[in-house]
Parts: sequence; structure tokens; C-alpha cells
Amino acid sequence: MKLKHFHQIWAALALCCLATLACAAPDYRVQIDAPAGLSELLNQHLPLMTDQQDPDLDAAGVDAMLRATPDTVRQIMETEGYFSPQIRVWTQTGARPVYHVEVKPGEPVTIARVDLQLDGAIRDEPDFAGRFAAIEKKWPLPVGKVFRQADWDSGKREAQQQLAVDRFPLAKITDSRIDIDPETRQARIRVTLDSGPRIRFGALKIRGLNRYPQALVDNLANFHQGDPYNQQKLQEFQSALEQQAQFAGALVGADPQRIADGEVPVDVDVTEQPTKKLDLGLTYDSDFGPGTRFGYDHYNVFGSGWTGSSVLSWNNSEQNLGLGLSMPRTAGGYVNSLTVSWDKTNIQGLITDSRNIGVWHTRAEERHELRFGMEYLIDNEHTNGSADQTNHALMPSVGWTWRGVDDLLRPRSGFMLDGTLGSTPGELLSSTRFTRAYGRGVGYWTPGNPAWGTWMARLELGQIWAADSTQVPVSQLFRAGGVNSVRGYDYESLGVPGPAGAVLGGTVLATATLEYQIPVARDWSVALFRDAGDAAQGWNSYNLHHSYGIGARWFSPVAPFSLDLAKDPHVGGIKLHMSLGLAF
Repeated sequence: MKLKHFHQIWAALALCCLATLACAAPDYRVQIDAPAGLSELLNQHLPLMTDQQDPDLDAAGVDAMLRATPDTVRQIMETEGYFSPQIRVWTQTGARPVYHVEVKPGEPVTIARVDLQLDGAIRDEPDFAGRFAAIEKKWPLPVGKVFRQADWDSGKREAQQQLAVDRFPLAKITDSRIDIDPETRQARIRVTLDSGPRIRFGALKIRGLNRYPQALVDNLANFHQGDPYNQQKLQEFQSALEQQAQFAGALVGADPQRIADGEVPVDVDVTEQPTKKLDLGLTYDSDFGPGTRFGYDHYNVFGSGWTGSSVLSWNNSEQNLGLGLSMPRTAGGYVNSLTVSWDKTNIQGLITDSRNIGVWHTRAEERHELRFGMEYLIDNEHTNGSADQTNHALMPSVGWTWRGVDDLLRPRSGFMLDGTLGSTPGELLSSTRFTRAYGRGVGYWTPGNPAWGTWMARLELGQIWAADSTQVPVSQLFRAGGVNSVRGYDYESLGVPGPAGAVLGGTVLATATLEYQIPVARDWSVALFRDAGDAAQGWNSYNLHHSYGIGARWFSPVAPFSLDLAKDPHVGGIKLHMSLGLAF
């Protein structure tokens, strides 16, 4: 290669370096001098700040932004109600120039008058005054308040939405005006809304329904054709479809553009589940050990959308056969069902053979559940060396569950409550008359930052009032110990001492837990806990048992998983407990 070629190469490299330097983004700093809240707003929206890292920015672009900065700042200030700010922009020269933006906002503009008007067919509705009062109450810019552009925009949007969700989906704003006087720093607002015509629900237009009868969808709608349009009823209808076992998904909507003769058709799109499901698997429980489970579900019994289910499970301590038949959920949210079960258990030396048939009327929502039931129970029990005893009961009952937590899968605050109350109708079809009450609750509290951890407290109470407690079916009596009870003790090992070392059920129960969950990684926590409780024949023989331990919590997308090591301070050894779900 000739020498002149080397000169040409070095010249080209030098030109590239100079071009790179020329294209490098200008290096500068911005100093904003304004009240705290406004300073943050300018940092977020002022182009001199937000465009600083733009690779295409050059010196000419910076000069253009500097010239535009006073007008830009003024526009930003106006969105917060400051229409007469004093703005000064100046440059501190140096190797890295500093552009100072000094803002004195002055006094803000306040609302002097608000004129809201509501026209259209809504004026003929009996609840017109109430709905108009509700719009006025939620209006975010009342007289005396500082004007903010965000409040102005959201106020108009929410006022229109308040009309559109109930009977008037065509509601619109026909006039909106705000007159601002910078000298007096006062604003006058005028907004006129037109409800449009009153709209009714039209016919259901169902798509995706192939396996199941149309009545399954029709019966879940809590409205009929011709009823007044209501957006919340559409949402409730969709939620009901999503909770139905026959559907994997659902979408419900009503397009206002398709209104005809005052009615809007309701579009329903469903994704069906297969009509049959078979489950077969191996299980493991820290209280019962390994086991197996067989389940079969049919979601279209009699071709009517009824759900039939059967479950057969067994392990070393418990064998169970359960059958169920439930009708489709009604528009009111209720499900009627029939259950039949047979259980055979050998726990803590008590051998039981239980048969149960029940009918249920249940209303289940995401966070609330109400249950009414009637059961007939036949329990046979004996211990090694003792004679069989058979008790039976006809048991009407009512139950209620409330999940008032911030997150159903990972609660950090709130509470959950569950209670059941049942009583035999005297001695009708019952060995003895008795009343049974049972309740449990759990509370969550996170003080300040979630990284500091969450406290959990649990309380469980139960009592039976019986004419003869020895004649109460064993499945209705109480025992304690194990997961979600008093950890560190074997499952149901706390109760009434029986023959041959067996543990029998008692008529009173009280257990409690205090736990501190400390986050250590994403979706993982370490738990320190203390449990206490007992089950006994009466409160005079109740003996509080204590345990303590440490555990791990994995908040999986399906349900929380717990692994605990617990110790009874009076007996040697450490017990391992595993559970899936909340400590409830």
C-alpha cells in the first residue's frame, strides 16, 4: 500500500471523528426554581427537561426550546390555575451550561360560578332531581376551588358517564365553556348535558354456544328485553357467565350505534368448556400422607346445563366418596344443589363412618357467599375395644362468608370472616336436640411500606349446646391441631381423651394464631408464628396448648403455598406442615 493511501485513510477517520463530535447531543443542565408541586410538574413536562436525552437533539434545537420555554411554562402553569406567572429564563455559561428557569406563579384562579344544566328525556324521569343532584355533588370544580385543567376534563367526562351508565347511553355534552378573568383571578363555568332518549335492552345476540342450551345463558341475565338499559347489569351478567363452569370465558356488550326503536341489542360471546372432565392424580398431605384422587364432572346432565360431579379419594387415614348435582346459577346469583357423601376416617384412634345428604341454596359472589342448607347426617363411631355408637341428626343451617381483603391471592390488609349456625328441629329425625355455632376470622395489617412485612391474626371459635352431647354426631363435634389450627400438634390431636388413647370430639373450640410475614424475594416471605388453642368437652375443662415456629410462604398465581416447621414446647420434636390456600 502506498503512503498516500495511508494519508487518505487517516483523513477519512479524522472526518468521521469530527462528524461524531458535531452530532453529539449538547450537554447541559436545567435548574428549575419554582414551588415544590409546580417544580415537579415542570420537570415532567418541560421539553427542555424531557427532550434532553433525545439523540437527534442539536444546538439549534436547544436554542429553539430555550426561546419557547417562557410560553411553554405559561401553558403548563395555566393547567394548574396560574394565569399570571412571572417567568425568567437565563443561562449560566461554562463547559457545561446551566439553564435556569425561575417561576413565580402568583395567585391562582378560583371558581366564582358554576352553571350545570341537564336537558333531554331525563327531565321526565321520576329520579331526575336525584340524578342531577348526584352530578352536582361529584362535580370536581365547585365555587371557591382552584381551577385545574385535569379537574375540568375529568369533571365533564364523569358527568357524561354518570348519565350514560343508566338508561341514557347516548348522553353527550352539548356545550362546555369556561371564562377566565386573569385580572380578578376568577373563572365562570358553564356545562350543558343532553341525556338523549331513554334506551331499553333489546334481544340477546348469543355467539359461541354449541354444546349447551341457550336457557343456560338466558337465565343468567338479570334483565329482560324491554327493561331500562343499565351498564352495571351488563357487567353483572358477564361476571355470572364467567363464573359458570360450562364457560371458559365470556364477553357482554351493547353497542349504542345499533340502537333501533329505542332498544339496544345485547351481544354475548361465550367460549365453551368441554361437557366432561376427568381428573386422576396422586396427592400428598402433611397430615394424612400420600393418597390418590379420582374425579369426574359432567356439565350438561339431562341436556339442561346441570352439573354433576363425583369425587373418590383415599389415603391411610381417610376415604371419601362424594356426589353432587347442581342447577345452573340463576340471574339473582343463587345456585341450588344436592350433595351426597360417605366418609370413613381413622384419626387419633377414633374410627368413624359418616353418611350425609344435603340440599343447598347458595349465593356466591367474588367476595361474599350466603348459604342455606338442610342436611341429614348418620355417624357411626368407635375406638379400639369400644362398642359402636350411631348418632343421627336433621340439621338446617345458614352460613356466611365475607372476604374484605385488598388482594384475594396475597392479602396485606383487611379481613375475612366465615360463620355457620345450625340447629336440629327438636328431636325430629335426630338422636338429640342441639345447636351448633362455628366462626372463624383472619385479619391482615401491613404497617407503612409493604417491604416491612405483614401481620396476620387468626381466631376460630365453636360451641355446641346439646341436651345430650354423647348423642351428637361425631362430624359435628370439635377437635383441634394441625394446619390452620394449632401447628406443632398432629391433625385433630387436641380434644377429649377417650379409651385406648383415642381423641374424641368436644363441644367447645377456640384456636388462635399470630404471624409475621417478612418479604425476602418476589412472591416469597418468611413467616414467624405462634399458635394456641384447644377443643374440650366444656370451657371448664378447656386447656390452652401453645406452639411456635417458622415457615416459608410462596404467593403463587394459583394460591398461596405454605411450608411450616412448628414445635410444641412441652413435647420434643418438630412437626412439618404444608398447605395450599390462605390460613382461613
